[in-house]
Amino acid sequence: MTPPDFEPAWARLVTAWVAAGESSEAAGALLRRALDVGVHALDLPAAGEPTVGQGRRCEVAVVRLGGAVAEAGYLAHNQLQAERGAEPVDHFCRRGWRALRNPSLDFDVWWYWAEYLDPTDESETATNPLVHHLLDGRHRGLLPLPRRVARPSWSVSAPRRACLFATYDPDGLVDDAVVAYVEELARHADVYVCADGSLRDGQLERLSAARGVWVRAHGAHDFGSWSVLARDLVGWEALAAYDEVLLVNDSCWLVRPLDDVFARMDARLADFWGLQLTARRFEPEPFQPQAVPLEEVKRSWLPPTAFRYPELVHVGSYFLALRRPVLDDPGFRRRLDAVRPQRDRANLVQKYETGTTQYLVGQGFDFDTWVPELRPNHPVYGPGVFDLLARGFPLFKRRFLVANPYDTPDLADWKSRILAAVPSADVGMFERNLLRVADPDELARSFAIRSSGHRPS
Repeated sequence: MTPPDFEPAWARLVTAWVAAGESSEAAGALLRRALDVGVHALDLPAAGEPTVGQGRRCEVAVVRLGGAVAEAGYLAHNQLQAERGAEPVDHFCRRGWRALRNPSLDFDVWWYWAEYLDPTDESETATNPLVHHLLDGRHRGLLPLPRRVARPSWSVSAPRRACLFATYDPDGLVDDAVVAYVEELARHADVYVCADGSLRDGQLERLSAARGVWVRAHGAHDFGSWSVLARDLVGWEALAAYDEVLLVNDSCWLVRPLDDVFARMDARLADFWGLQLTARRFEPEPFQPQAVPLEEVKRSWLPPTAFRYPELVHVGSYFLALRRPVLDDPGFRRRLDAVRPQRDRANLVQKYETGTTQYLVGQGFDFDTWVPELRPNHPVYGPGVFDLLARGFPLFKRRFLVANPYDTPDLADWKSRILAAVPSADVGMFERNLLRVADPDELARSFAIRSSGHRPS
């Protein structure tokens, strides 16, 4: 049975369940039979036209009978719902799976959805991946989690490198900071740029260092640009000529050349690599170790899944290098091709940022990072940023100054702090970009946070 065949079979089951009385003994027996043998093995009458509400109630009944939600763990990792008194099975079926909340540590909603179903389907009638697995997938041997298989790591000396660069500007401009970044990348790679939205006349010509530049309004953020570049504008066939493809976006300012980054990472055995790891659940107290070595992360910090995707470790996707084994993987290509706009930005991050690392690790691909350890929280958005710059980190996240998610003090002095670490950094160019695109109220709130006794520089 191919995935599309599940929908009419499911409609027949819901129709029969409603006709049997939903909460009746006969209705329960019908669902137990479907769980035991699979929905495709049942001889059911033709489907009526069940409503969305009837389908939701049937989903809840199937999942509850299947015992597939670890209720205590689900509520422990969804505390807002626990505080509101949500019933875990009902919440998972009605809202949780669409927000990529996993029902247990034995099932990964997004991995299964993207692997076996239609990852572009966001409709009200989209198939609940767990229901599909209980009634069909497990009976056909479909996996609830990726099966990690060890692979030999890959490297190549002096790789031929392409860069897919994603940019967006609210004013339709190509900023000086973007021009400088693309020009530096072009020293190391063939750069192909996709601008989401629209650009003013004459702006494309500013990116003359790139081999190809396109404007496409897609609304799917950076992964949307990378998707359209790989799928349509450059094409997978053309990318097959490269040993390594970089996915890069314009969320960072380039503070120093990239020569050291590429020299260091070209010598590493890995199937994909990035600049740093993120694990938002890593929040050590001051007296505890403030870093976890990369090898320890690989050994004990990469569970098959988690109740919520933000709990997973992932390689920062604003600068991600994919080598030939990953580029040749049909599952990875299919996932990048299927990127679509998301109504909830959290889903965009979980599916495409965290989800990329989750998929690649799940397929047994090895990774490396320029920063050789896991640091607290999201390290490029926290107080350790300036220390990273002093150690040679090449980029600075603009949104760190605006959002300041960990209330880092003294960011009003950001220019002098960057210059202390990188004297050659063009902070004047960065400031022009910041003041043009940042929300002034957010910036004022961020800059108002001061450490005790601090004197502005």
